[in-house]
Amino acid sequence: MQYDDNNGVVTNMEGYFTLSLEKIASNKPLTISFMGYQTQQMTIKEMELTKYIVKLKEAVNQLGTVYINTKLPNVDSIMARVHRNLKKNYKVSNSKQTLFSRETTYFKAKKIDVDITKSTGFKKSQLEASNAEFAAMANQIVNNPLTQSFTDVLVELYRKDPAKNKMKVIQATKLIDRQHNVSLENIQSRVAKIVLKHLDTSKTYKLKSGWFKIEDSLSFKGDKKTKDEAKEDKSFSGLKSSTLSLLNSFLFQEHSELDFVTDTDIYDYKLQGVTTIDDQLVYVIDFEPRRSKAKFKGQLFVNDADYAILKSSYSFDKGKHGDKLNLRLLLGVKYIEDVHDGTVIYKKTSDSESYYPYYINQKSGQYVYAHRPLKFIENDDDSSNKIAFDLVAEGNVIEKLELMSLGNLTVDDQSFMNVIEPKKIDYIKLKQYDPFLWKDYNILEPLEELKKFKVEDEINEQ
Repeated sequence: MQYDDNNGVVTNMEGYFTLSLEKIASNKPLTISFMGYQTQQMTIKEMELTKYIVKLKEAVNQLGTVYINTKLPNVDSIMARVHRNLKKNYKVSNSKQTLFSRETTYFKAKKIDVDITKSTGFKKSQLEASNAEFAAMANQIVNNPLTQSFTDVLVELYRKDPAKNKMKVIQATKLIDRQHNVSLENIQSRVAKIVLKHLDTSKTYKLKSGWFKIEDSLSFKGDKKTKDEAKEDKSFSGLKSSTLSLLNSFLFQEHSELDFVTDTDIYDYKLQGVTTIDDQLVYVIDFEPRRSKAKFKGQLFVNDADYAILKSSYSFDKGKHGDKLNLRLLLGVKYIEDVHDGTVIYKKTSDSESYYPYYINQKSGQYVYAHRPLKFIENDDDSSNKIAFDLVAEGNVIEKLELMSLGNLTVDDQSFMNVIEPKKIDYIKLKQYDPFLWKDYNILEPLEELKKFKVEDEINEQ
């Protein structure tokens, strides 16, 4: 939905959208469009009468009569023109984009094992108590629902060209249940606390993992919560780098993962027909791997006028995967990216010279396995009292990212020079989603899973 030349909103996956009415006149027409349906204009007053439910009419495709006495264009010819026009259709210069992103992370543990392999100087009752708590912890992690975290960020991204960029953070929120957070570091910390509960409270201990010493002194005087929380926060440089990498990929810059557009020789394409997007004739093209190095299957929607891609959807083809690492025998680590799919929608800039990613919805998933040997050694002159055990964790990590452009304007050299980047991101830590924080922005409407998510009060472990 567009409410002026440079601003608009999209619905979430449940079909809902949020629109701040304070900046929009009640008699100003809004433009509502969806692929394959007639574009419609409604004012706020007209939407009030329908209780903000917008019903679109299916587009009557009269363009098919163009092809009655001839054949549809050759799909390879269409893709050749797409490739030839990439630099013209997706160039980056002198722009200011207001971007809202929502990152959601899930982890589902499949297996948690803690096996004591060696013990000297510790009583049998201590080991039995520890084993019982290890089993309870593993059962709780594996059988609990997915652990989740939600991060919302609003930024202004200034771009002179692909190599010259600046970014300002307008607002950032983080919603994470640390009490039920599951990561290898978190599990290791919980294992350490269980062991410490059953050891001599008057002494301190070194904790080692394999050949590496993790902590010089673990005792019964609390943990390093502040340090752990700091690790969870993405640095400003990290956020800027990941944002640029994502956008450049969808602008088909060098090393773009969207090789089904940039490396057309390794894919097969099939023209499925035509449709309309914003009343423009659009070719609908399916693609799948032709050669072994190709990974994706999906669909492209190509504008007949300038051969720009207006929308694409993609996912790993059957049997394909992304990055992987298997050092299970050597270092006890295995990783494979087995899920990668997404949808991106493009819009033209206000000067109508090029396109930019207006909405991105991306999902990635990884299978992870980690085997970490741990050892507690008592801090004394003797150092004969020690306990060794193996920690094995296995599961799946799912990351979802939605990004929407709330505005795309031309920026001059002076405005670019005046931008001062922050050194860090000051996240607002939440216990539940708060729409009031975003009332001045037309951000993505949250899904029900985010609206219902609440962080439980943390329990202080002794």
